[in-house]
Amino acid sequence: MKKILFLLFVLIPACGVAQNQDLSKYMAGAVTLNEAGYVSFKKHYDVKDKSKGEIYHLLKNYAINDIVGGENSLPQARIQDADSLGGLVVAGMEEYLYFKRTAWTNHRVRFYYQLIFNAADGGFDVEMRNLRYIYDDMTEPQTYRAEEWITDEAALNKTKTKLLKTPGKFRRFTIDRKNEIFRGAAAATGVEPKYKVVKVISDED
Repeated sequence: MKKILFLLFVLIPACGVAQNQDLSKYMAGAVTLNEAGYVSFKKHYDVKDKSKGEIYHLLKNYAINDIVGGENSLPQARIQDADSLGGLVVAGMEEYLYFKRTAWTNHRVRFYYQLIFNAADGGFDVEMRNLRYIYDDMTEPQTYRAEEWITDEAALNKTKTKLLKTPGKFRRFTIDRKNEIFRGAAAATGVEPKYKVVKVISDED
């Protein structure tokens, strides 16, 4: 009995933390569109004291080993282009994006996107684009494009103050994955210290 009460006291605060999770980073403006109206995440990183060639090779190794060779990657994941002279590395990705992952069940989608790195002396640009999702754990697989599913208009309420349940979940996990990839590229090139990724898998249906 004492053990049960102890577990309850441990779990109740943990539940409170989960419920009070800061969702501000997922709100209006967190998902950006390019000039053509397609979802596109971009970021520039300054890399001091490294040449274009050095940055290119670090990004290429990162793309091969950590992205294409990642634990959730699927057979279509591959390097589409690698141009050392131009400093360009392009990966076409297919991987699992998990919403819920336990010993008894997996709630996931196949996640497709293109990742583009452009290296230059002293820095690089990274872009994630062409995002789509496929639910294949059903009789008739369903395909969703990011433009229809995770934009401000699709995933937020009318006042842009709250995430809608299902599209909001796609939006949160997509942003988390994007942030993980971008920070990983920064760590691989020495911009940020390497860190241990702590994944939080939703317990929502």
